[in-house]
Amino acid sequence: MKPGLRHFFDSMADYFGGSSGVDQLRAAHPGWDAPVARVAVYGRFVRGHVRSTLEKLFPLTRNSVGAERWTQLVEGYTATRPGRHFEMNRMGEGFPTFVADVAQAQGLPAFAPALARFEWADWAVYASEERVPEQVEQLTVNPTLTVLQHPFQLCAYVRTQGSAQAPADGEEMALLWRHPRQLNTWFVAAQERTLLVLKMAVEGLSPGAVAAATGVAEAEVRNAVEECSRQGIVLTP
Repeated sequence: MKPGLRHFFDSMADYFGGSSGVDQLRAAHPGWDAPVARVAVYGRFVRGHVRSTLEKLFPLTRNSVGAERWTQLVEGYTATRPGRHFEMNRMGEGFPTFVADVAQAQGLPAFAPALARFEWADWAVYASEERVPEQVEQLTVNPTLTVLQHPFQLCAYVRTQGSAQAPADGEEMALLWRHPRQLNTWFVAAQERTLLVLKMAVEGLSPGAVAAATGVAEAEVRNAVEECSRQGIVLTP
């Protein structure tokens, strides 16, 4: 990137992040004749987009921390990671890490970082550019599958839209994927049956071989595969 263009982006980042005002921005670019009021409107416009995007992507995190702390989070995040990406939702990509970094200092609920990560994964899976094949020749894991590990029962909490005051404690492996036909994000807390089917897909194991190795009836193994196929977490021929 040419030095002049780098200077422009750096100065605009300072302005959008709130570390400099309109006067400092104009001083960094001698010769600009744009009215101060118009430049100020643009700055508020961009910062407003960051806030509205975060509120759309992280509604449960917002509700869990309260209005005052949420405002502090948004302002702190905007100052360190001003909106730059042309796809506005991508402005939220670094938010879970930011929440984790400031959680203790700002007295956030212990589950807030994990919840923010879950909500980002929900959107990222939905918007994934991974192509889900229409046909497969063997049992195949849905390529949009994402795995999250956290010490809270977030799947149940998210399903109730945060109606409980806090998620229950307890280790959980959350599986999130985009349904190949409904094209929305599905998620479950991993269970033995689901993990067994995923293992079958990864290692190319047949229901008969799994039944012989585990002592589980082959019909039960096939039922587990069919259920996971209906959910879209695996693809079947």
